[in-house]
Amino acid sequence: MMAIGNSAGSYYMIYNVHAPDMLPYFMALGSLPAFIFMPLVPAIKRTIGKKQMFYVFLSVAILGMLMLYIISSNETLKNNIGLVLAAQFIKSTGVIVATGYMWALVPEVISYGEYKTGKRISGIVNALTGIFYKAGMALGGVVPGLVLTYVEFDKDNAVRQSALAEKGILWLVAVIPAVLLVLAMYVISKYELDDITIDKINQDIESRHTY
Repeated sequence: MMAIGNSAGSYYMIYNVHAPDMLPYFMALGSLPAFIFMPLVPAIKRTIGKKQMFYVFLSVAILGMLMLYIISSNETLKNNIGLVLAAQFIKSTGVIVATGYMWALVPEVISYGEYKTGKRISGIVNALTGIFYKAGMALGGVVPGLVLTYVEFDKDNAVRQSALAEKGILWLVAVIPAVLLVLAMYVISKYELDDITIDKINQDIESRHTY
């Protein structure tokens, strides 16, 4: 999702918004929410819970993508830089918090594995996480090329693209990432290790080592 959305950002600002000079600001807003919201994550998690936090921020990201889609599909709004940047900020807030916190689940999975098997397979879990992360990035790098080929993107035209090509870029920026985030919400709905369960697991592991 991140590889697809990020790779399409420059195409979006150049060919859909027609504001290449605003591209640095658009991309910067992809990182700015990290400095604002990531320090608040522990407090948010304590208040609404781990799963609900994922649901909330993934929904925020989807909302931002929906805003980008609506703005860019409306002839009156599509060149409104303020709205585009606001939508990007909302989208990035959801994406950064959700994808940033997901790494905190890795130690929980390792502890669960030790609880079930008696073996702490940290290396294997981290290796598998890295493999699938890189596989996702690789797949995300292929999808934009396939979509742009399908919509007949004209790489020699540095100013304008066909309506279909602009729509294809919008799919990459908003539609496909939103679908993948819905899939992510389904995946996290199956995650059963809440904080109470993890505390019990860690206490059990500690008691084993004590005795």
